[in-house]
Amino acid sequence: MDLQTERRQNERFAARYNAEVRYRSGLKLQLPVLDISVGGCMVDARSWSIRPGELVAVKLPGLGYQPAEVVWIEDQRAGIVFEEPLYGPTLEHLNQLAA
Repeated sequence: MDLQTERRQNERFAARYNAEVRYRSGLKLQLPVLDISVGGCMVDARSWSIRPGELVAVKLPGLGYQPAEVVWIEDQRAGIVFEEPLYGPTLEHLNQLAA
């Protein structure tokens, strides 16, 4: 399945919290999450120098690190797809943080 199809299949929700993103080298950054779905998230990438295809680990509030991949960067934003989709109740919990 291509990324465009994935984007249409998963409802996206606005977010107002940070994700800790860890590079393979161990470097960590706090990036604002702009929106999230079960399959991934979009982050504000103004302070980030990374390229599509790079593997990272993403730590969302209250969760452990999970493997992910940067799939696009455009207009100072980046799209990250999770290796394993989030569970529905986990996404609901994160959405409560943005309320």
